[in-house]
Amino acid sequence: MFAYIKHGDNQQFLINMNCCVFQLLYYIRNKVGLPKTDTIDLCDESGTMKLFFLMKPPGEYAIKFLTARNTYYICRVKRGSPGTRLQNAYLAFVPLLKTPTPELIDALRSQCDMLEKSRLKTLKMQEAAQKVASAESSMKLPSKSGEDRATGKGPFHKTRADFLGKRDRQRVNKITKKQH
Repeated sequence: MFAYIKHGDNQQFLINMNCCVFQLLYYIRNKVGLPKTDTIDLCDESGTMKLFFLMKPPGEYAIKFLTARNTYYICRVKRGSPGTRLQNAYLAFVPLLKTPTPELIDALRSQCDMLEKSRLKTLKMQEAAQKVASAESSMKLPSKSGEDRATGKGPFHKTRADFLGKRDRQRVNKITKKQH
């Protein structure tokens, strides 16, 4: 099974789809002369991204995701600059074509925007979960003996008054009586 890959100024080549996605992307990078550090993906003629760069097991076979004898375009995935606040942001999906159609660019832009919104939503949910977890852990700290200090349950619960001497307790009692 094979498919067509278009790039540049209407240049194209064939790919064998009966290989893993990782090998396919490696082959495409070498064929077009892209550096290994560039993140690339494929989109079909309508602009639907295949999102191979998000695949957790890159060993999946490309034949599961691509249709035989169809044409696909190479797209560069633009991310934020390393070391900045936007380093993981999806900035753009750029087709490696000399003259891409406006429809293709619009489709890629809308998919990039949706992916970025999804990434931001996931980040906010993770931050909220961390805040809840830290608030819960600061509200209820277990003691060494396993008792709950907030409720005073447990055999060894002592308050500050338990550690005061007889004279100190008398002073505290006098102070509290004067205040009332």
